[in-house]
Amino acid sequence: MGDTYRRLSTLFHMDASAEAKTKLEHAARERLESDSTFRTGITTRLGELFVAMPRELTVRINDVLVQDRKVALLWDRLPQIMKRNYIDRAIGDEILSTNEIEGVHSTRREVELAVAAAQEREDDAVTAAKSPRRDPYRTLRFSEFAKLYLGLTDDQVELPHSLKDLRRIYDDVVGEEIAAEDVPDGRLFRAKGGQIIGNGARVVHTGAHSQERIETLLEQMLGLMRSETMPTLLAAAAAHFLFEYTHPFYDGNGRTGRFLFALNLRSALATPTILSLSRVIAHNRPQYYRAFTQVEDALNHGELTFFVMTLLDLIMESQHDLVEYLTQLMNGVKGLRRRCDQLTDMHALSSHAGEVLFALMQEQEFGGWRSMTLDEAARHLGLSKQSARKVVKELEEAGLVEYTKRRPLMFRCSGDGVNLEGMPEI
Repeated sequence: MGDTYRRLSTLFHMDASAEAKTKLEHAARERLESDSTFRTGITTRLGELFVAMPRELTVRINDVLVQDRKVALLWDRLPQIMKRNYIDRAIGDEILSTNEIEGVHSTRREVELAVAAAQEREDDAVTAAKSPRRDPYRTLRFSEFAKLYLGLTDDQVELPHSLKDLRRIYDDVVGEEIAAEDVPDGRLFRAKGGQIIGNGARVVHTGAHSQERIETLLEQMLGLMRSETMPTLLAAAAAHFLFEYTHPFYDGNGRTGRFLFALNLRSALATPTILSLSRVIAHNRPQYYRAFTQVEDALNHGELTFFVMTLLDLIMESQHDLVEYLTQLMNGVKGLRRRCDQLTDMHALSSHAGEVLFALMQEQEFGGWRSMTLDEAARHLGLSKQSARKVVKELEEAGLVEYTKRRPLMFRCSGDGVNLEGMPEI
């Protein structure tokens, strides 16, 4: 199509005339100064970073928002227990994916333990505040990283306000996974040059050259993350590019940048979508890295339009998968509900016992590794512990639960009462 929006570098290479360079400069200026363009006011060696608004980008933004509405509607229909199990597994997958991208070895088991510790830490927050003690979860590998991702789901992690906030996030993301020689040696960030080495020991990117420049660019990035004049989808993508372009650390930039990207999108997209970004990037690494390389082509004059479109394409890919998966999950929930109702009628259970049974069946069928505690049952039912204990006893007498621990009391579905084929695995 003749009206297809093209990269400036593509237009330049298509033009064999002697005026190709002049035409390129004119086209770049025209795009930058267009009334519909979102200018960042951030100048780099590439020029001022900007996002133009061609038809192709407008359509993508609409498609992402439409798809995300579908994801959100399906997500809102899931029972709370199932949401928690999904979040646990999704966070584990995100950590595994981002570690895989960065070459950090991790096993699913240790990541699962880290997520479980982060969940337990959140549940214990009030108790810990009343009885200060050494934090037992801090020493568990990846537990701080898991806690950050868990914070995305309940608004416990705020957008960073300062450079010190950025450094704290970095420390929690990388934990003890940074070699001694790669620990930041400047005021907050690296003091010396930072380079990205590609295949064949070739330098593919050189980050900001000094501490002062790093701090300036990151201050501008913080402003971009909170922009009130640029749509969040665009601002988050632009801020993501700027962080990786700045390359403020010797190691761990990718992991930190992807977390900040998810954090920035939290206000615009549904929880399952933001918990799938590292996974979809891991599955499309060449496309993701190529988007950075193309922006850094001097012929493109700092235009981020195609970079933004690439990230939106990746988000849409994830959303399509999520809609399909969550639809299957909802069908599974309906089947599980029917089975629970059958058992409730068969054993003449009280409504409270039926509620607890349904929660336990979800834990068993959808991959939760946690047994339920008496405190959790009481909170789930809105009853006292004494009343909840009677409900659990009712389920025990019906042969539907088994105890996994006596002090504190923990229990799970016995398993014999649940037999549902074709349930999708989280």
